[in-house]
Amino acid sequence: MANLIDAKIQELVNRHGYNEHVLRAFVEFVQTQPKPRKKKTSTSSKKPTEPKPLTKPQLEASVATAFGCKDVKELKKHQAFKLAIAGRELNLSRKDAWLVLYREWVSVPANEQHEEGPTCINGIDVLKNFRPWIVFDLDSKTATADDITTAFRHLTKQHHPDYGGDRQVFERLVTMRDSLLAFR
Repeated sequence: MANLIDAKIQELVNRHGYNEHVLRAFVEFVQTQPKPRKKKTSTSSKKPTEPKPLTKPQLEASVATAFGCKDVKELKKHQAFKLAIAGRELNLSRKDAWLVLYREWVSVPANEQHEEGPTCINGIDVLKNFRPWIVFDLDSKTATADDITTAFRHLTKQHHPDYGGDRQVFERLVTMRDSLLAFR
């Protein structure tokens, strides 16, 4: 190894006129430094972890908080909650009923965000979640009626049944548009 280094030093001195003593000092400096350790890389590729579905107690607590209640007992006595579920056949002993309420009153569950598929727009399954501002990709504070109409027309070009779209998705888009324009 020393012969290889000496040969390279002589080559640099002859070719470029570098100072031989400076090059030897540099070689000595480099050789006395500790070698950097390589970070261990995992051989298995880690996939990004998907959020876990919410449990029934988490759903109950979130819905209760959305109605300003501490727990489910208080929530079931709350007049606004009674009005919200009136006329609906929800079995509150089941998780799926709480999931429906969570989607409606709290948010899109983390494990249902960024979905892809024929019924998904902007990462939201429009048949499960009624979130018109997200689906239309608009800001609720600044969007005008023209913005809503323009966004609707853009989406209908992709999802209208005459253009090969799903009728249920199109009907849901119409409902979303109408709900946004009703208060403009």
